[in-house]
Formats: sequence, C-alpha cells, structure tokens
Amino acid sequence: MNGKTAIIVGAGIGGLTAAQALRRTGWNVVVYEQASAVAPVGAGVGIAPNAVKALDHLGLGEALRDRAQRQLSLEIRLRRGARVAHIPAASFESRYGTPFYALHRAELHRLLMTGLDPAALHTGHRATGVELHADAATITFQAPHGAVSATADLVVAADGIGSRLRTALLPDYPGATYAGYTVWRGIVPAERSAALGVTPVLSETWGRGARLGMAMINDGQTYWFACESVPEHATPEHDLGLLAARFADWHDPIPALMTATPETTLLRHDVYYLRDRLPGFVHGRVALLGDAAHAVTPDIGQGACLAVEDAVTLAAAIEDSGIDAGLRTYDALRRPRTERMARTSGRLGHIMQTRNPAAALIRDAVASALPDSLLIGAAGAAFTWTPPLGAAT
Repeated sequence: MNGKTAIIVGAGIGGLTAAQALRRTGWNVVVYEQASAVAPVGAGVGIAPNAVKALDHLGLGEALRDRAQRQLSLEIRLRRGARVAHIPAASFESRYGTPFYALHRAELHRLLMTGLDPAALHTGHRATGVELHADAATITFQAPHGAVSATADLVVAADGIGSRLRTALLPDYPGATYAGYTVWRGIVPAERSAALGVTPVLSETWGRGARLGMAMINDGQTYWFACESVPEHATPEHDLGLLAARFADWHDPIPALMTATPETTLLRHDVYYLRDRLPGFVHGRVALLGDAAHAVTPDIGQGACLAVEDAVTLAAAIEDSGIDAGLRTYDALRRPRTERMARTSGRLGHIMQTRNPAAALIRDAVASALPDSLLIGAAGAAFTWTPPLGAAT
C-alpha cells in the first residue's frame, strides 16, 4: 500500500470500479453507500467495447467474459418488424478489438465487488457535506446512529445524477435536465425466455414516441426496456398489463416478452441528463465521477461504460503523476469527451422519441439508407476509447 487513503461516495458501478482501480494501485479505499444494504437489484446493462477494454485493464475482463452474454449483432427494427439496420458482431470486433456484452446489472455489481474488503464498505451513510483542505477532503454523512465525518487524501464523488456532493461544491449549478421520456425495464427469467426464441442480439425497435429494446443476458435471461414520451413529473401507473397493452401490436416477440415478465422485476425511471456543462470535475481533492459528473441518457448506451472509463482514467492519472497533477489530468481527459456524449445523447433522445409522424418517417428513412459501415463508424466516438498509459494489473 502507498499509505494514501481514498473515500468513495456511492457503491454503484462507477464507485465500485473506482475502488477497484485505486486499490489495485496501492490505495487504502473505503466506500460509503447511502442505501441500507448493497443488494442485487436493477435490470440489464450493456458493456460496449470501450468498457470491456477498461475492465481488461483492471484484470476483470476474464470474469466479465465468463459471466456476461456476448451479443452476436446489433440491430434496429420498426414496430411492425422491418429491419432497418443490422451490424454483425464480427464487424464491431474487427474494428474495436473486443465484443459487445450484456448482463444483469446485479451480476456486474457482484463482479466489481470481487476482492474488496467487506469491512471497508459502509452502508446507510448519506453524504451531506464536504470540506476541502489543502491536501485532503472531509465528508460528513448522516449515518444510522447520527452524523459522522471522514477525511481522506482523495474523495471520489460517485453519488449519482442527483449528487449531493456536486450540489455542495457547485451550489449554482442548475442540475439535471429532463430528457422528455420515461423508461420501463424488466427481466424475463431463463425458463420463460427459452420459449420466446430470443437470440443474443442487442435490438431496438422504434415507434412514435416509444421504443423498445431487448437483449439476452447472462444465464439465459432476457432484459428489455420500453421508452415512452411523457411530460415531466407524470406518473404512469406501475402496471405491467397496461404497459403491455401499449405494445400489443408491435412485432414478435415483444407482446409475449411482456406477458412473460414477472411483475416484481418491473422498474420505471424518468430520464434525466446533465445538459449544462460543469465548470470542472475536480474541486480540491474531490473528483466527480460517473453520473455525478456527466449523466447521459440511455440513447447511446454509455452511462455505465463512461463511469468505468472515468475510474480507470482517474487511477492511472494519479498513479502516473501524483494526486494533484493526476486530478488535473483526469479533468482534462474526461470533461471534453463526456460533455460531447451528454449533448449527443440528449439530441438522439429527442430524435428517437419523436411523436411527429413526418419526423418519424424521416428518422426511419435515414436509418434504412445508411450503410452498415457508416453506422459502425458512427459508434467510433465511444468505442475507440482505450485505457490511458499507466499501471495495468
């Protein structure tokens, strides 16, 4: 160990990856999570080539490949089933060097917990404030038995899109912007998925003001998500039957997919993203990471992937240059890339979720006319990322 201490605020994908990355370069790491327990929750998550390379850098790539489902292709369809785009996995792999995977978010969470000391994970701790020092930072928490504080050489604020630490550091920042739609997510268990004929193809189907995507994930399960354009603060009834009725005339196996979904797996979240730029991801010895720094919409499939990139970049920069210079490098490397991703995701969401019939026809026609090679190249802004030079383990 190098004797340096790091506090990670948030035990999500970004926070746990940061804990892994820093621990592997000699840091003493403590993770604080506001939930009362770290439980296996969530739905599916895609791991694009850029994030696969980041996990390889941390020595976790083999475990990912053992647990996740490799996707054979990516495709786009229209609600009646017409296929407007199809990209074989071989095309991605030859261009970007690694496959596209999908797995249950809880399975990825378990993978990222590998090797972490259970005694270094404190649940039930909600961050409430931050104090910056010349060579450290102190975080205050509301814990089960009252207020507590902790000080470390480095603090990683991975506390999500509604980050309290970001608000404490940047009280004038306007916060997240509503993307115009809500997302439902569900998981079909393996014993029901087998009868649906779902294959390992990451697919998305477009309608007007609605989309539905699906993917086979680990252990034969099927993950799906359904997007609906609704006003901000609308509260659609949490009823799988009503949702299934909205997609009843879409192509197979979508209706059957919803029918086969246990109600207990259904999740819904309104989609927000950080449209407004932050003045910086680093403030003293505090680094914002993941959604706390650059929340994107699901439209580019990069939310979790960018958080994993952040963690690898942060640890490598500090390992190479020391804490303060490394933090400056982290900010310089991550801010331009993730700001572009946030803007792109917001624009794509607006296009994909259009209710306008003419705009939807144009969207579908453009997608149909684009050659696969151009579609593959368009993904390059995300997928061509590679881990920075530094100590891989």
